[in-house]
Amino acid sequence: MKVKVKPKIYVNGDVDSGRVFLTSGFQAPFQEGDLLKQIDVNSHFQSYATGGSIMHLFTAEEMNPDEQEKLIFSIIRNFPIQYLTKTPFLTTCNNCGHKMVGRKTRCEKCSSDDVTIWSRPIGYFRPVMRKGISKNFKSAKYLFWLSGRIEDFSTRKEVTTKDIEEIIEELSSGI
Repeated sequence: MKVKVKPKIYVNGDVDSGRVFLTSGFQAPFQEGDLLKQIDVNSHFQSYATGGSIMHLFTAEEMNPDEQEKLIFSIIRNFPIQYLTKTPFLTTCNNCGHKMVGRKTRCEKCSSDDVTIWSRPIGYFRPVMRKGISKNFKSAKYLFWLSGRIEDFSTRKEVTTKDIEEIIEELSSGI
């Protein structure tokens, strides 16, 4: 007699409500404030997962192409990172239409708190939250992502020009 075995499947979302989704990707935790440590963790994981693992560098400010190129090539030369993206966080003001790079809680132009923060999870930009956004990015009037993703979003390291300068200096001095 054959026993039918139902394989376990792991999903994200809310199983009780049926609002679940599968993901083929993995992102290492971003709570680590040290960018070099984040790169190191990602490089170790990517050596095991040859597909579906990507390191996202989320930028807090506009960067010129030379800065971006230096950072990316410094990482690639020094770590076995296979997949890497550089993505800015974007904020738009729903009051005056002003667009800003980085996670902002208020408009830099008109001071309105009716701003929407956007991020690019994979391939396209999506709204994350809107209006009345707190400084710790864990609450807003409108939340467009699941609570687990909001928690991850709120703790993600934003890469600044200063981070780039420090990492390039550290990597070129031979870690």
